[in-house]
Amino acid sequence: MDFTKEILNEILVKLFNAVLFNEEDFIKSNLNEKITLRGVHAIEAIDKANKNKDASMKNIASILGVTAGTLTTLLKKLETKGYITKKQSKEDKRKYFIQITRKGEKVLNVHKEYHENMIDMITRNLSPKEINQLIDLMSKVKYYFMS
Repeated sequence: MDFTKEILNEILVKLFNAVLFNEEDFIKSNLNEKITLRGVHAIEAIDKANKNKDASMKNIASILGVTAGTLTTLLKKLETKGYITKKQSKEDKRKYFIQITRKGEKVLNVHKEYHENMIDMITRNLSPKEINQLIDLMSKVKYYFMS
């Protein structure tokens, strides 16, 4: 790997790890709850799916990028801990409606606060032009991971 690639690799790896560590630390510090980051992101995906009026297991799994089996296991844990409720459809017993509880809403609010703080810190000393450049470059990086 040439020097430029080594630098980019180091930046991406450190950045990725720092975001996860900081996010987890913020959530633990601001919630008196034992919840994993994966659980937090699942609640966020459920919220997004509900807002789009498609809180199907398939759609939530797609948002998270996990299999239906992985999602089922995760939802059982979240339901047991009181973050969500799962109700079976009366019309189609294969379908479930997933809702976020007040306890889950609290998790969402803390998670949202973390992300707002993160973006504020990142953009605080950037000009509007630099912010647009950052968005453009990060969109290109995102494309690699999302395609």
